[in-house]
Amino acid sequence: MGKSTDDVTEPATNNNKKKRSGSDQSDVEENPGLYASGPVMSTASTPSKPSKKRPKDPKKYGLSTYPMYRLMKKLSEDAFAKHGDLFDFRYNDLLQILIKIKSILSKEPPLVRTSPPVVIVGDIHGQFSDLSRMLDYFGDRHQEVPGWLSKNFVFLGDYVDRGRQSLEVIVFVFLMKITFPDKVFLLRGNHECKPINRVYGFQVELAERFEKEQGSNLFHMFNEAFTHMPLACLVGGIILCMHGGISPRLTSLDEINKIPKPLVDPNSNELACDLMWADPMMGLKGFRANAIRGVSVHFGEDVLHSTMAQLGVKLIMMMNGFNFFGNQKLVTVFTAASYYPDRANRGAVLHVDDSGRMGFHVLSPHSGGGEKVFTGEHEDANRFDVGYIMSVADEKVKMTGGGVRM
Repeated sequence: MGKSTDDVTEPATNNNKKKRSGSDQSDVEENPGLYASGPVMSTASTPSKPSKKRPKDPKKYGLSTYPMYRLMKKLSEDAFAKHGDLFDFRYNDLLQILIKIKSILSKEPPLVRTSPPVVIVGDIHGQFSDLSRMLDYFGDRHQEVPGWLSKNFVFLGDYVDRGRQSLEVIVFVFLMKITFPDKVFLLRGNHECKPINRVYGFQVELAERFEKEQGSNLFHMFNEAFTHMPLACLVGGIILCMHGGISPRLTSLDEINKIPKPLVDPNSNELACDLMWADPMMGLKGFRANAIRGVSVHFGEDVLHSTMAQLGVKLIMMMNGFNFFGNQKLVTVFTAASYYPDRANRGAVLHVDDSGRMGFHVLSPHSGGGEKVFTGEHEDANRFDVGYIMSVADEKVKMTGGGVRM
C-alpha cells in the first residue's frame, strides 16, 4: 500500500555540507511606516516590538507528529537557514510535497483574501538566510510552535532564481502553506514561470543537485505547481497586493477572479500579465507599453489613483525595490538584502498590525561583502534591476544601453 501525500521521510542530517557562505546575519532594523487609513510616513512613533502573543498550543495543531512540519523544522536549522549549507533533499519527499501543494493551490481563487495582523514579503530570489532572518524577527523558528504563527503572511512572489538556495526557499514556503494553509498566501511572481526560471537559475540548480531525469521531472512539477498560484491578495479589504502592478484591464476586483487557473502562459491573459509584470513610472500619464521589460505596461500616478478609487482600495503593495509612489498610495517592497554586493541594499517586509497600523521591518545588508555568484543568466538583470521606481528620463537612458530587466 503506497504512502499518503502527508508521509514524508524523516530528514537525515546532510553529510555533504557545502562551504558556509556567510557570517551571522541576525541584525534586523525596523522603520515605522504607514497607516492603512490614508498612508503617511510616521516620524514620531516608537518602533514596535516583536509580538509577544503566545502561539497556539502545538497539540492543537498536531505538529509534533506531522512529517512535513518536521521537515520544515529541520530546514530551519542554522546550518541551512543561516550559514548557507545545501539541504540534502530526497527526491521522493519533494514529489509528495509537490503533489500536496498543487492540491492546495488549485483550490484557491486568483484573488485570495486575508486579514491583519499580516506580514507582506517581497522578492527573496533564493536567499534563504533572508527568509529565515525575516521569520526570526516575528518569532523564534526553533520553538516547537514558531512565534511567527501569530501573523498571517502574504508572499509577493519571486521565490526562485539567482540565489544559491532557491530550492530551500521554495520548499520552505510550500511547507508553510501546506502546514498552515489559512495563514500563508503565496502569490505568483514573474520568476514562477517556466521560460524565466529556465534561464535565470532554478533549472540549473535542480540539474546540479539531482540526477538528470529527477532534476528534469522536478523542474516541470514545480512549474506545474506555480501555474496554480493566486495572482493577488486583498488584505483587510483595503490593501491590494500583487507582484507586478495595475492594468488597464483592472476595472474591478471581480476581473481578477475571472483569470483562468491553471495559467500556464501568463502572457495569454493581459490582466494576469500586468499583475505579474507592470511597473510604475514617475512623470508618466496613463499607461504605455513597457519597453524596458519588453512585456506588460508602465503606469503613471494618475491611473494609479483612478484605479484605486474604482477598486475601493487605499493602498497597493507590489515588488520593485523598497520605495513609495503616487503620494504613498503605492508601496514597493523587496526582501532580499545585499542583492548586489556593490550596492549593499537593505531588504524589507511590511507588517500590518491588528489596528491597521503599518511599519517596515528592515533587514540590514549582509556583512562580509565579496562578489555574489548568480545562478543562471544575469547580466541584463545585473545592469537594470536597480531597486528604484523609474522615471521617464531613466527610461531614455536605459533604452540607450539596451537590455531587459527581470
